[in-house]
Amino acid sequence: MEHKIKILVIGVMIAAITFGVIIVGIIVGGFSLFYFTVQEESGLKGNVMDISYDIVCTQGAAEKFTGMERLKVHGTVWNTGDNEVKNVTVTVIFTDAAHDRVVRKTVVEGVDLLPDGAASVEFDAEYLREMTMPKTSVDETIQVNWIEDGQLKNFTRRLDGGTNNAKLQAEE
Repeated sequence: MEHKIKILVIGVMIAAITFGVIIVGIIVGGFSLFYFTVQEESGLKGNVMDISYDIVCTQGAAEKFTGMERLKVHGTVWNTGDNEVKNVTVTVIFTDAAHDRVVRKTVVEGVDLLPDGAASVEFDAEYLREMTMPKTSVDETIQVNWIEDGQLKNFTRRLDGGTNNAKLQAEE
């Protein structure tokens, strides 16, 4: 009886390890596919982007202004590369189709970022507009410019649905 229990335990352990390896393989394989797809779509093959970011967008009624709506963008930018990037400039672009306006707000200017995420820069941008009926949304875009290895580099990304999910718009 003890022998059967040992065999059962060993079988369960082998099944658990196999299942774990399959799950890890799926995760790593999926990430690799996504990573290489993003590089291929953005033209970055062989030239990995060294700037990373985290953005949160909110849109809602302005507290003290009746009939007004406030849009806020809060974010952080950091350098994930091996070299220092110099003269980082971050601009948030609000595109308000309902009011036919494009508002650009430069929120970071002339900052140097150390390599490997050793330093980061936080920023906030705000856009105030009259409320619309029915409610409409405003497209937010982040544009980052920097100097790396003596060359001006940039990217522009449209932020999707108030989260940090970004869609590539333009590269270098």
